[in-house]
Amino acid sequence: MTNSDNANTANTLPPVDIDRVINAMTQFDITLEKAQGADSVASANLNGLGIMFAVLPSVIIVRADVGTDASFANADAGLFLAAGQINTVSFGARAVITEHEDQLIVRTEREFMHLAGMNDDQLAQSLKVAVDGVLAAQDALVAAAEEMAKLGSETAQDETSQN
Repeated sequence: MTNSDNANTANTLPPVDIDRVINAMTQFDITLEKAQGADSVASANLNGLGIMFAVLPSVIIVRADVGTDASFANADAGLFLAAGQINTVSFGARAVITEHEDQLIVRTEREFMHLAGMNDDQLAQSLKVAVDGVLAAQDALVAAAEEMAKLGSETAQDETSQN
């Protein structure tokens, strides 16, 4: 073994995996629970929202899914417009309305690449930015949806009063 081999071994960081993510989140007093049967997924409840963390081969996804009482059949367009509005503004996360078992889900998520050599401080900072972005986008989406619903009600009242 040469000196350059020793230097490379000493400077090698372990790959980013769910255990490193769980450890990094403890810096923020957040305890993640590993998902049953999924080696690369963990979750936590933050501000009343279930937040999922998934480590893929080259990216980490941080996602919040919030169920609604609506389905595509009875959905208010305001929810979709609100998601579109969130995606035009930089909250550090994107928003989408999806469906699971005939229930609309409000999803906000952010992903970031975990490159070879990412140290613990870089991982923790990237996770913090992702979580903050997901939470901010979720809050903004709720506010935008409420505003869209309010505008829709006012428009309907104006049309009714003109007839």
